[in-house]
Amino acid sequence: MNDWKIIGHDWAVRRLKQQIVSEQLAQSHLFVGPPSVGKAAVARAMAAAVLSIQAADPGRTQRLAQSNKHPDLTWVGAEDGSVKVDRVRDMLHALTLAPIEGRYRVAVIDDAHLATDGSKNAILKTLEEPNQSTVIIMIAPSTDGVLPTITSRCQVLHLRPVALQVISEALVGRGVDATKAALVAQLARGRPGWALRATQSDELLAERAQRISDLEELIPANRTRRFAYAETLAKTDGETLQVLLEEWLLFWLDVVRAGGSLTQLEQQHSLHNVDRAASIRRIAEHVTTADAVKMVRAVINTLFYLQQNANARLAFDALMLKMPVV
Repeated sequence: MNDWKIIGHDWAVRRLKQQIVSEQLAQSHLFVGPPSVGKAAVARAMAAAVLSIQAADPGRTQRLAQSNKHPDLTWVGAEDGSVKVDRVRDMLHALTLAPIEGRYRVAVIDDAHLATDGSKNAILKTLEEPNQSTVIIMIAPSTDGVLPTITSRCQVLHLRPVALQVISEALVGRGVDATKAALVAQLARGRPGWALRATQSDELLAERAQRISDLEELIPANRTRRFAYAETLAKTDGETLQVLLEEWLLFWLDVVRAGGSLTQLEQQHSLHNVDRAASIRRIAEHVTTADAVKMVRAVINTLFYLQQNANARLAFDALMLKMPVV
């Protein structure tokens, strides 16, 4: 773990630290990458480092920044599905004021891809006329949802999934039992943020276990049972459905792997759901690889349909009909 206490992303930390030390820091940044990969953690650590420049008590500055209580730090995120223009305008107004404690004011816009048109225009206007004593950091899953005119004015940092071993070692370093750390790192799929939450709350792991158990119970179930489950899912919010389908997708990918020529030892290191290896192998013994691949495609299609605002009940009914019976 680097001295910013970020799990992974050492290259990004080195680059940002060098820019701060050499006083060549860009005023506008855009951090992009998968959910929970560490974008917000890097943004907060960077903000703390920037605010510490010329600070009378850098230690105090770091603590305040990490707890989002520093007077020169403003953090704005999505509310009810969007980044509101009023919040953005208040933040941008704060940037016009002189720093209270150090050399810079820092503003972080989380979920920048969810900014309203008014918010985007306000952000763009500020980027076109930057204040030399401000640093703006935006966070988004990718550059796709951000205006090209905004992206072009930012230094873009692409944060990618972190190696399993790096996450596992970092968790052990934070006092997590080695066996649990190894499992959580495997399930995290390169997402340090998810891994940290999973070790801090048993609820996250319990919810994931329940979703996988539901799938295992549906595979041998009849249509009546499956359609009843689909009806329940249709009443669930979109974000939860996406998480469920992503986990089901990985499960069926595991079935594809287990149905191939891999040995059990090789499967142990390649399966996403390593804690369900026995169940996955049992299903793979009764489902052809071709049928498992069809389920992978069916889950991907269901994800696509839901993202296009298709009827959730119909989408899941169709998925249930395609699921093999074991």
